[in-house]
Amino acid sequence: MPDYSERFFRSGTLRIHFRDWGDPTAPPLVIVHGLRDHSHSFDELARGLMDRFNVFALDLRGHGDSETTPYYSFGHFVLDLHNMVRALRLENPVIVGHSMGGEVVANYAGCFPEVPSRLVVIEGLGPPPVDMKGHVDWTIASFDRIDRALVGPPGVKDLDAAYERLRKRNPRLKEDKARQLALLGTRAREDGMLEWKFDPRLTTMSLGGPYNLEYNMALWRRITAPSLIVNGAESGEFWHQKPGRLYLEADDLERRLGCFRERRYVEIAGAGHMVHFDRPDELLENVRAFLERERPSP
Repeated sequence: MPDYSERFFRSGTLRIHFRDWGDPTAPPLVIVHGLRDHSHSFDELARGLMDRFNVFALDLRGHGDSETTPYYSFGHFVLDLHNMVRALRLENPVIVGHSMGGEVVANYAGCFPEVPSRLVVIEGLGPPPVDMKGHVDWTIASFDRIDRALVGPPGVKDLDAAYERLRKRNPRLKEDKARQLALLGTRAREDGMLEWKFDPRLTTMSLGGPYNLEYNMALWRRITAPSLIVNGAESGEFWHQKPGRLYLEADDLERRLGCFRERRYVEIAGAGHMVHFDRPDELLENVRAFLERERPSP
């Protein structure tokens, strides 16, 4: 028997999936994954928190076992989180997000500062400063990627091929975890191939223009919940596609962190962008310590 149950709610017209871990009488905690990821990626974190919380691990639209839509924008993911909180009548949940999911939870907390009791943002402070020419080139190339997405993904031959692709993208990923994710992150197709559990039409997000840091910072300044900000010490290699690069320069990092009124910042050594895969024990330790701290009196 798994530690969780499979559940769904409606976000607009879409049936959205989530995994429900733990005691329904315990305080709620929601985990939101990143782009092209899924809720199973956070099984270890959920299992490590379910003794204290009723953990809800969300599959955003177009991801995991949730339904898809012909096109996507970032705001739709914030809407999915908003509708989950309302549908389940969650009172002051702790909200955790990774990467794009970290941006989702921070934006949601800025829109509805009265809702979260605590916020955990993992690798979710947005990309490094944008090279506008590079972004324009990326947007133009997106039209071809969208055409290919509409035809359908080419598929993955088998679980071994899925495993090899995961290990190539993240060499820090342990063998047993990579094989587990290859199994849980793919589904069988009628032609005998496998496909990843994300909608290739997510590439339509590329048409929405560059990341607007100033807008996001304005939302972060509205957050009132105590916030834990976690980055991997080696995540610059993901953001810049080059080993040894810093994710954000010190002044830029401090400017972004300064938007959060009550914050704790942690950088986890030996972790890249996928902190929950690279250093799961250290991540859990830091999250638990943060959630167990008493909030200082005003």
